[in-house]
Amino acid sequence: FPMPLKPKKDAQLGGQTGYLVDLAKAYFISNNDGVTAEELAKGGYEIHTTFNKAKVKQLEDAVKKVRKENIDPKKRPEKDTHVQFGGASVEPKSGKIVAIYGGEDATKHFTNNANQTGAQVGSTFKPFVLAAAMETGVRDPSLGPDQGPDSRTRVDPDKSKYNGANKLKIKNYDGTTWENEKGEQWLQTNDGGESYKDITLRDAMVHSANSPFAQLGMDIGIENVRTTAIRAGLLKDSLVDGEVPSFSLGISDPSAIRMAGAYGTFAAEGKQSDPYSVTKVEKGGEVIYEHEAATKQAFSSAIASNVTDVLVDVVEDGTGSNAKLPGRKVAGKTGTTDGNKSAWFVGYTPQLSTAIDM
Repeated sequence: FPMPLKPKKDAQLGGQTGYLVDLAKAYFISNNDGVTAEELAKGGYEIHTTFNKAKVKQLEDAVKKVRKENIDPKKRPEKDTHVQFGGASVEPKSGKIVAIYGGEDATKHFTNNANQTGAQVGSTFKPFVLAAAMETGVRDPSLGPDQGPDSRTRVDPDKSKYNGANKLKIKNYDGTTWENEKGEQWLQTNDGGESYKDITLRDAMVHSANSPFAQLGMDIGIENVRTTAIRAGLLKDSLVDGEVPSFSLGISDPSAIRMAGAYGTFAAEGKQSDPYSVTKVEKGGEVIYEHEAATKQAFSSAIASNVTDVLVDVVEDGTGSNAKLPGRKVAGKTGTTDGNKSAWFVGYTPQLSTAIDM
């Protein structure tokens, strides 16, 4: 048989345009009563989006620059041939998606990499653990697992210290050794095998030490960490189930759009707005859909400001130093997974939150 022809898409949807169009269509279909994909395909709808053309180009240019400088499939075919990038920029105060990078070309690579792609977020998840520790607190080891606020101790990123040793044996909140269902213990490693003495949570974030946050998550309770991440703006179905220590180190795979939005909650002083891409839709001159703002206070402004203060140090003095902007404070966090199979950076100023995954 002859080889089948490759699927063809409208040439007008090349580059980022197809990803933007598909994202806006999907958002409208899932957020209105009655208009289906079939109805939309018949035409006649005028969709007004949140996208900023200049910022879309800036994001695309930034990814292209990094790809050109660092990715070379000819020299490293086994590592670089199938590398994909995804990204999104969200306005923290409103949730507007102002830019996405969905892939090299929507007519050739059909998956939108700004949406969920299965790339684990790694250490970019740690700020949610820190927020949970400051708000919920760690449990009293002498009491039962379900504890209210009166028996918990709030955590201070500069005063609370944790063991930063490499291959640290992780324990339950009550001091007993944690074991999985097979009776296996968990020895937490740090990137590069680095070992730290007792370390503050600020320094652990700056150096991206894993051991302190794996243990901190167990002391808080993984379910409380999960709840905090959801309140920040991550979707429940993007987070893995279970009570494993590695949950706090980002074994889940939220989308770049949702990660940018969730970090935007810290940028907006604890106010959470779901990311959105459509402001209104008209048909025949009549507005049939209009976005309604629904901002929630996810955290106190004090907790959000504390997280931001720590993440500013990550950019100023830690693993996120490549993201420095002259004359401006930037907050952000790097994230990698085992073997660097996925790598992330999520960073923000008060005006814009951007997540990039590779």
